[in-house]
Amino acid sequence: MTSKVDPYYVQPEDTLEDMQPNLERALGLTRADLEKMSLEARNLFSARRKLGHTWLDDYEVVVECTEVGPQCGCGIQKGQQLVFDMRHKVLPAESTAPLCVHLMAPVLPIFYMTFDRAAEGLNPFTCVWRYQECPITGPDDGAHQTRTRAFLRDRKTKEVVYQRHLPKPEGAN
Repeated sequence: MTSKVDPYYVQPEDTLEDMQPNLERALGLTRADLEKMSLEARNLFSARRKLGHTWLDDYEVVVECTEVGPQCGCGIQKGQQLVFDMRHKVLPAESTAPLCVHLMAPVLPIFYMTFDRAAEGLNPFTCVWRYQECPITGPDDGAHQTRTRAFLRDRKTKEVVYQRHLPKPEGAN
């Protein structure tokens, strides 16, 4: 009886060794860390093979204020932006909005599924996850909440990435 290889999952013998130098640089993961990692976790990192090893450096997530509610206590203005790298870090030098935890909190689910979508080579903002609201509703039960839109942009050119499938960098498998 022959066993079928599932192309969507890392095989147990795949140690991700070819990726180790890049994972160490990007996330501080050593060879020992990779050896201890579960198959499921290694599967998440193997997504980088599909997009190329640089995708965490190629893109950034931008959350832009589209509407300011009267109960906003952070002083955010329409058009201001919070910018995050793909490792979930706020980039203060790139951001124009005050660092408001109420506006940052709704972005967290985007990062939860970034690796999963990347495993399929997909842009995380095409159909869902594009619009968020501040969780502070105010006395009008949220009718006039502060609202944002989130999008992916190219880190070098600062152009918004609209295509559903992320382009592979040159030399990616």
